[in-house]
Amino acid sequence: MPAKRILLVDDQRSVTSLLRSALETLGRDYIIVEVPSGEEALLEIGRGGADLVVLDVRLPGITGLEVARRARRLNSKTPLILISGAATAQMEQEALSLGVLAFLKKPISVDMFLPLAQRALGEQAAEPEPAPDLDQPGISERLSTLRRDLGADAVYLVDMQARVNMRAGDITRIDLDPVLAEVMASMSASLKVSRLLHGLIPANVVFFDGDDFDIYAANVGQFFAIVIIFNGDRGAGQMGPVMRYGRQCADDLLNSLVMLGVKMDDPVAFAPRPAPPAAKPAAAPPPAAKPATAAPARPAKPELIYKAAPARPTPGAAPEPKPVPAPPPAARPAAEPPPAVPEKPLTEADLQALDEALAKVKAQDANAFWDAFNQDTETDDVRTDAITFEDAEKMGLVKK
Repeated sequence: MPAKRILLVDDQRSVTSLLRSALETLGRDYIIVEVPSGEEALLEIGRGGADLVVLDVRLPGITGLEVARRARRLNSKTPLILISGAATAQMEQEALSLGVLAFLKKPISVDMFLPLAQRALGEQAAEPEPAPDLDQPGISERLSTLRRDLGADAVYLVDMQARVNMRAGDITRIDLDPVLAEVMASMSASLKVSRLLHGLIPANVVFFDGDDFDIYAANVGQFFAIVIIFNGDRGAGQMGPVMRYGRQCADDLLNSLVMLGVKMDDPVAFAPRPAPPAAKPAAAPPPAAKPATAAPARPAKPELIYKAAPARPTPGAAPEPKPVPAPPPAARPAAEPPPAVPEKPLTEADLQALDEALAKVKAQDANAFWDAFNQDTETDDVRTDAITFEDAEKMGLVKK
């Protein structure tokens, strides 16, 4: 059969955590979904439906009553359980008119909630387990000793259903039942964190700070905890002693409960985790396509050679002889010039062509060329500081 799907709707995470923990104690493979608003609840109902919806009346956005009306239109057979911390007669009347299974007031009694949930899911409700008889002198004395050593106002041994099994001292100035329900919900969440961290034997201590009272809780195995209550003026300063003596007391009580035969193992919480599926062998990569043309290999980078710096001479030591420089390598002989190409003698035809070219150049043409050149280069300007060649010769400026 498919697993039953349960939708928990409350903006207080501690409430949904408490309800989830209570449902998980039944050992069924429920699919439990937690959402903090009515809008998200309607989305979940429309997406996958629900075999049971537990929702708070006061929600951010649309109210739980409006969610119940719309859920009825989507599926008239969906079981609904409404909860409220400030219920009024009008709320209860409207809830009953919508055909809800029950209207529970906060703090929620787990002993009342679980049979209702099982009946809504079509399951036979199990008889509630009676609280174990822990009225043993050894346990009572251990709680009293811890209270006296720490100077606490009260010390309780509480199970995960927030039921007080034994106590040393008492608190009457506050309503303790809703406080213990929230404390044990937080303790249950801390144990889940320990399991995620692979803690086989958790040794958790949780602290709650208040103005009137400060509270510590230390787990005793998986199903019990000791709750230590201090006056609010001095509780925070007792963290060190609680971590030492409170945890020691919790461990001692765990041994005592085991000796009494109290069930201390949880087949659901400690069920062996299934081994992860074996990884599929990776598929062989496809053969690489051959390149059309091989790319030319890149030339290797030249290797860098670092020379060590010469060692400094030690003062007073004899100077080391300087190495004789090696003679420079002999110069390579210059390459011999290529042999001259022997000139080809002129043929009769070549000579005849030259004669014809000379015949075209007349003597008067040559004389006319030089006369024109001389006219262009001659100038009438005579420099006054210039001397003639004869004067230079007389002055000895020109060697004969």
